[in-house]
Amino acid sequence: MQWSLPLVSWAWPICIIVTRTLTANLPHPAADITACKLAANQNVYLSAGFGYELNCAPSVGTLSAFMMFVDFPDQGADESTPEVLRDFLLPRAADWYDRASYGALDLLVMADTSRFYRMPATAASYNWERGLTAEKHQRYIQDALAAYNAPIPVVDVLYIVPTANATAITYSPTFMGNVTTRDGTYVAKKSVTFGYDAYKTWGSLVLNHETGHAMCLPDYYPFNGSATGLFIGGWDLMGLISGPSPDYLAWDKWRLGWLSDNQVDCVAEAGQTSHVLSPLEVSGGKKAVVIKHNDTNALVAELRSSRSLDSASCATGILLYTVSTMIATGGGPMRVLDPTPSSGGCGGDELNDATLTVDGTSSYIIADWHVEIKVVGRVGENYEIMVTLV
Repeated sequence: MQWSLPLVSWAWPICIIVTRTLTANLPHPAADITACKLAANQNVYLSAGFGYELNCAPSVGTLSAFMMFVDFPDQGADESTPEVLRDFLLPRAADWYDRASYGALDLLVMADTSRFYRMPATAASYNWERGLTAEKHQRYIQDALAAYNAPIPVVDVLYIVPTANATAITYSPTFMGNVTTRDGTYVAKKSVTFGYDAYKTWGSLVLNHETGHAMCLPDYYPFNGSATGLFIGGWDLMGLISGPSPDYLAWDKWRLGWLSDNQVDCVAEAGQTSHVLSPLEVSGGKKAVVIKHNDTNALVAELRSSRSLDSASCATGILLYTVSTMIATGGGPMRVLDPTPSSGGCGGDELNDATLTVDGTSSYIIADWHVEIKVVGRVGENYEIMVTLV
């Protein structure tokens, strides 16, 4: 069975509320965009810079995948595979990517829904805990391929979905190495192995989160056991799957090829510049201002709304965050800055209201970086900001 979604065109009504005449169309110094494309550090695991190399799945065009279903001698299936596919995974996950990428990415999944294939070992025997080793993970994947016992087309990502009864397969990691059968036959760039968390908590969004890893995006939640929202709150699916604003951050949309260079302004020299940003969640317009600090660190300003994938957002406005190419996944390579640190937040996290607005907190100074960001106006959904770099 093959799933693909047509591109969806979204058109939103605009209510014009003039609060100030925009000035960003006036001449102002602009840096060459390449100055702000921080290069990935290949020695930092899933470095958040441009050009990271780990046989990443494609993020533009078609991402091809094959999906198979498995159960276990101790935890067998009593549901149907089409039911699992329809209720938990597709087509919602493919639609999510279509909207997040502005139609640039088509997730094309070939799914064998004929049956659950019986694994050769019990679910409990795989010792599926956090900290699962690559070797144990590979054994699980190769057991599944052996249970399938039929040729699988070469794809970008192999999805292995267990029965909902397999509670011992607790969570859904991504295998980041090349996927091969035990005899060495190449199958895919990466494999996402779903777990019980997809059924219990995350639903189809776990596919989007884990496929983000297949495209070499890092985790933005902490690996040290701290609160999940420590670094970015609920502002990105790679940080908190259940967050109120799960759309990918503009920096990653740029890295993935979903934003073009002319949709990003680069500030790399001292001075004052003005910029008009449109909501990240809808296509078209300027989406981010990147202020370069040095060759490994930058500050990003983007406009978040309650549109599209962020319809549950509990705060809107200019979101500020830092990017470091020297911090590995789980260590906080992206960190949201909070202009209102004692507000109590919203939606369950202090950082979920960390935005600058026209009628609230409108400016923020990053003293160590000698940068000030100020909201100076709004027309309709667009915001004008002034960036001062000294």
